[in-house]
Amino acid sequence: MSEKKKYYTPVVMFLSAFLMYVLAILPILISRGLPFFYYGDYNVQQVPFYIAAHRAVRSGEFFWNWNIDLGGTMFGDFAFYLWGSPFFWISVLFPESAIPYLMPFLMALKYATAATCAYLYIERYVYKYTYAMIGGYLYAFSGFNACNIVFNHFTDSVAFFPLFLLCFEELMAAEGKNKYKRFIFFALMTAFMSVVNYYFFFGQVVYMVLYFVVRYIKGNTVKRVITNFFTALLSGTLGVLISGFFLMQAFAGIQGNSRLDNYINGYDILVYPSEKLLWDIVKSLSMLPDIIGKGTLFYTGTVKNASLAAYLPLFGLSGVIAYFLLNKKKRNWEKTMLIICGVIAFIPVFNAAFSMFNSSYYARWFYMPILLMCLMTAQAAQRGKSPQLKKGAVAAVLMFMFFILVYFFPSKNDSGEMVMFNMTENNTIFLRDVLGTAILSFFLLLTVFVLPKKVKFDKEHSLIKIRDVVVLIVVICSCILATFIPVKNGSSIISDRGKKMWQEQMLFNKVNVDQSDFCRGEVDSTSTNYDIVWGVPSIHCFLSTVPSEIFDFLDGTLGITRTVETNIPVSRAGARAILSARYYFENAEISKNRVYANGEGTEGYTYLDTQDGFDIFTNQNFIPMGFTYDYYITESEWSDLNADDHDLDLSRVLIIPDEVAVEYGDKLAMTELTAEDLMEDDFSYYDFEFECDKRAATSCESFITDTYGFTAKTAMLPDSTLVFFSVPYTKGFSCTVDGKETEILSADYGLMAIPVEGGCHEIRVTYTPEGFKSGLIMSAIGLLILAGLTWYTLKYIKKND
Repeated sequence: MSEKKKYYTPVVMFLSAFLMYVLAILPILISRGLPFFYYGDYNVQQVPFYIAAHRAVRSGEFFWNWNIDLGGTMFGDFAFYLWGSPFFWISVLFPESAIPYLMPFLMALKYATAATCAYLYIERYVYKYTYAMIGGYLYAFSGFNACNIVFNHFTDSVAFFPLFLLCFEELMAAEGKNKYKRFIFFALMTAFMSVVNYYFFFGQVVYMVLYFVVRYIKGNTVKRVITNFFTALLSGTLGVLISGFFLMQAFAGIQGNSRLDNYINGYDILVYPSEKLLWDIVKSLSMLPDIIGKGTLFYTGTVKNASLAAYLPLFGLSGVIAYFLLNKKKRNWEKTMLIICGVIAFIPVFNAAFSMFNSSYYARWFYMPILLMCLMTAQAAQRGKSPQLKKGAVAAVLMFMFFILVYFFPSKNDSGEMVMFNMTENNTIFLRDVLGTAILSFFLLLTVFVLPKKVKFDKEHSLIKIRDVVVLIVVICSCILATFIPVKNGSSIISDRGKKMWQEQMLFNKVNVDQSDFCRGEVDSTSTNYDIVWGVPSIHCFLSTVPSEIFDFLDGTLGITRTVETNIPVSRAGARAILSARYYFENAEISKNRVYANGEGTEGYTYLDTQDGFDIFTNQNFIPMGFTYDYYITESEWSDLNADDHDLDLSRVLIIPDEVAVEYGDKLAMTELTAEDLMEDDFSYYDFEFECDKRAATSCESFITDTYGFTAKTAMLPDSTLVFFSVPYTKGFSCTVDGKETEILSADYGLMAIPVEGGCHEIRVTYTPEGFKSGLIMSAIGLLILAGLTWYTLKYIKKND
């Protein structure tokens, strides 16, 4: 007799998973207090981004944001991180001061959602609902999610993926009038998932195509296969159409980003840079996970930010092995799918397919086969103390013990001496992982070999084995432990004093400087993104998805290759001057390399004040926004120079495209210089200061920003010229000068210049997000089609009832 399905179980799953995550981090909260403090990207990206986006929403700033890098779109900057996250929008209901305190509980909501959605997917395949619960817990509290707590936004997509897959399965199985309903549901779910995170959505589409081929081609007629394929394709396309308003703006904000063009190539298509990576993949299945940026055994820099983790609490691979043994003479889609995923994981180009063929190694798609592993484990475990599960448990424990053995291998140190216990990096983290996995392995062996099999009770005609309840409790405790240890590992990286300074300097206080006129600041590397929270525009920003024009400017003008962070070397005084950088904030409490205090920072910066533990330095060569030049140089000429050697020349020469020089050269009161002119001229620091003063004298009398662009009033200009603004030359900007439409020109490889005649002028630059109109049209068409389908479906159902 099978268990009866409990209608309230999803609610129990949600509430219990929420509580389990809170319990997992509770020791950290007790020892360190709220707000929750972790390490790395969590502290300097996730929390500041939530605060900045929350502030923008509360202020009605839905388009351009001036406080993120040199400026960027809310869709482009934050769509990958939080702009489409329902959990972020929940946070908007609370005051800004509550955000740091809410963060761990928002993560608990994500874990609860993941567990519940996984339960709903798995319960269709098991006959004991307790094991569907177990599968749901294993999915939510897998090593993948624990590893990625530092990347707070990853869990959004992971949480809802099982529901997405469930909608797909129901669409494939639907017949008659249900086909229309399932078509609509899948379209809506597709729209939702694409908005939650477009990067993860791409990988999910790849996985579903594979899922369809493996599961729905064999055993079906050609007609059925074609019908199902085009049904899914049309429904998914409708979903993307509905979400067009969001997606078009998000894509426009990141198009041209250098990270998107970094495709896998050469031998990297076939083999990983190190054979150790293959062993690291196996290790990720057998032990508690390494944390991001702090690998242990078999660690290489390749996996630093790869999210390589796939361990299932308590079971590890035991349930998967048992499932294969139970079905060793059967061919089924679960086995085939997991084998294919294994092959994909070990072949670089296939693995890269889930990341748009990016050359960087990522395992950020592993949560999808993890769901399948949880399903297999639930199906195998519900059979009780089967011989297959016993063999699986022994195999899983032996795999774990192998990695302990590797730890004891003798090796040579940097001096060539033979030493022991030198096989790992971050040894303390590894030993914690070993201890945690050992405890879970012990629980597994007790559960499989010792726990009685036949003890049971009957209540209201529902047969429930006490063994199943005990297994469920053991799984719950294991999930809590399997999450606590990675959180402990991450939290222990930074001291209690580090937490105190983080919250005191970034969250509870702010550095106050004169911002009556628009200007930018800059923090040192110990306090990255603090100025985002303070509300000070900055030229130092750690954000992957800034406008591509910022990448172009840094590369073309400064010779700096940006990846995930805008960080201009302290020697570049010229760059800081033209970017209207006025302040430098050096953390006197934290920084061990205080270059400004030691007089080794950017020339021209002088001490101003000390606030909140920061020494504030002000730039004597600060040039306010919107100024003019006497000289220009073409991009082709500038490319012949070493940008580092001619940094100071940026104060006297504007770089413009060759075609702009041809069109406007004769119309402007500007003199063209060549690369040879700059190389032959001995341009001293004194000359640089003089040029900065001249530029400042021509700067705009006023420069007022808003989410739709900016309004500027120029100085009295003697003749026709170009007014330079260090604002990304992003598509979507339009300009009027004294109410007359005027072209915006590219300058310094990615910033903007506006042609004006002599005199004093009012410049209005208005931002209409690229993709806004086309996306709005797409969504309108999609919603009209959806409304039509809904009307037809309701009519059809009513007619046939």
